[in-house]
Amino acid sequence: MDDEQEFNAGALAGRLAQQMIELGLTWSEAVAMLGLAAKAIAQAAASAGGEEAHRFVEKGRRQLLGAFDREVRVIVKDRAPAGNDDDPSNPLLATAHRRGNSKLH
Repeated sequence: MDDEQEFNAGALAGRLAQQMIELGLTWSEAVAMLGLAAKAIAQAAASAGGEEAHRFVEKGRRQLLGAFDREVRVIVKDRAPAGNDDDPSNPLLATAHRRGNSKLH
């Protein structure tokens, strides 16, 4: 992925992580869901372009594995007091509520 794309990949990844955690998925289930989604996207792209799906799936697999080489920063801390769950001054702050009383940024 290019750093100059119109969307912020970190913010998007944070939102996806937040939704998966809120659904109660384990980390293993969440990773598996991302793999399934990547494969579905590759197959849809192949179908839309009239191409062979296996070529797109292999390229998608390489890109998915390559994403693991990117630097990621995750901070887990105790949950803020009620009313302070989100920081509206920082729209790129990805907040994921976890089971229990902690918060993932």
